[in-house]
Amino acid sequence: MSPSEPSFKDVPSAGDWERLGLSDSGRRAASAAIEAMLTDHAGELAPPAADWVERVVRAYDLSIGACSLQVRLGVRVLVALLEWLPLIVLGEASRMSRLSLERRIAYLEALEAHPFAPLTMLLVATKVPMLVPAFESGEALRLTGYDRETTASRRKLPLAKGPSP
Repeated sequence: MSPSEPSFKDVPSAGDWERLGLSDSGRRAASAAIEAMLTDHAGELAPPAADWVERVVRAYDLSIGACSLQVRLGVRVLVALLEWLPLIVLGEASRMSRLSLERRIAYLEALEAHPFAPLTMLLVATKVPMLVPAFESGEALRLTGYDRETTASRRKLPLAKGPSP
């Protein structure tokens, strides 16, 4: 490629635009949901590190911001429903982001096992895109068995020893 030709590095990525897709209340709800989803609750509750949760929320927010207007609005509605459904699922007059960590986990588990399938699909439709950024880099990525620092890192192959045949 000649120096005058543009390369893929010259094209800004969606993250470079810094357009956020969620409102402040949507970020609060997403943060509360992500914290509950990433909490290790085998035995005593062990919430994830706050900086990890913040990084995941930021990446999720930027990815929503890079979508079309219709998708951004649809995600905002889904997150708002997730925020207000404790009233129906748990019978508690409280938003999800105001519930204690234990109650949020109970709420998400009840939502996941709810007999009304659209409520379960609401959780799946929000959970999957929320958690993808959580496992895209660092120690969390290594826990998945991936052998590089990020999913975008180049693979380092071992050099062959000795003469090639």
